[in-house]
Amino acid sequence: MSAEGISASETDDEHVVLRDGSRVAIRPLATGDAIAIDTWFAGLGPETRYARFLGGVKRLDSRTRSELARVDHRDHEAITAVAPDGTTIGIARYLRVPEPGEAEVAVAVADRWRGRGVASLLLRRIAVRAAPPISAPSSRCVWCRTTPSSVSSADSALRGSARPLQGSWRCAST
Repeated sequence: MSAEGISASETDDEHVVLRDGSRVAIRPLATGDAIAIDTWFAGLGPETRYARFLGGVKRLDSRTRSELARVDHRDHEAITAVAPDGTTIGIARYLRVPEPGEAEVAVAVADRWRGRGVASLLLRRIAVRAAPPISAPSSRCVWCRTTPSSVSSADSALRGSARPLQGSWRCAST
């Protein structure tokens, strides 16, 4: 909470109508918000978890949950998509790396919300929050870096939705 008694997430909410007409709020992840991490993780199916964590993760241990909830809103940022019922349904994050102007980026969206444009929206918003600016591809890119592009040839959806965005990305996993 700030001195005025309003949390950053309440003041930074952006309400968005998705392409299917459903609504979400986009907001920064509050530092230490393990509940948001837990509700988001619960919505990820086995394949989505595998893609996001680059391995079979059935549940988050306390160390991983703590790491995911630790943001400084400068070098380590995360933004969330929140459903009208308050459930966190998507998270995009970046973590700056030592190379100037580069960051690792990750995004995952709850399975029942996929295909509505949530991941693309989150990646565009996380790119705007980065300074210096980084550009984001879209939905199925899991770990990316602003270096020469080498997107998986199997991921035509990623390549197609990355076209309108500036910058280049290399995806380690899709």
